[in-house]
Amino acid sequence: MLGAGSASAFAVTPLPGGVQVDLTPADTQWVANSHIGQAIAGLPHPSAASFGEALDSAAAMSSQFPDGRVVFTVYGPFDTLNGTMLALQ
Repeated sequence: MLGAGSASAFAVTPLPGGVQVDLTPADTQWVANSHIGQAIAGLPHPSAASFGEALDSAAAMSSQFPDGRVVFTVYGPFDTLNGTMLALQ
């Protein structure tokens, strides 16, 4: 659950070597409004800054549309994570 009292329905799908996360439009709005990516960017991990910035940017773009949402993938061992981030209308 992303927020206290929210009815989050984001989906996590296992992929070979990683996961895909599909945020709902409501989750995307929450990410855009809370700027949670800024907090993630401050974590002590080599990928944290780029992931957090990309998450906030994608959510800000997608949240401009009623059904806008963010989808991202994460692959690799924890110390060398990589993936993709999509902002969908």
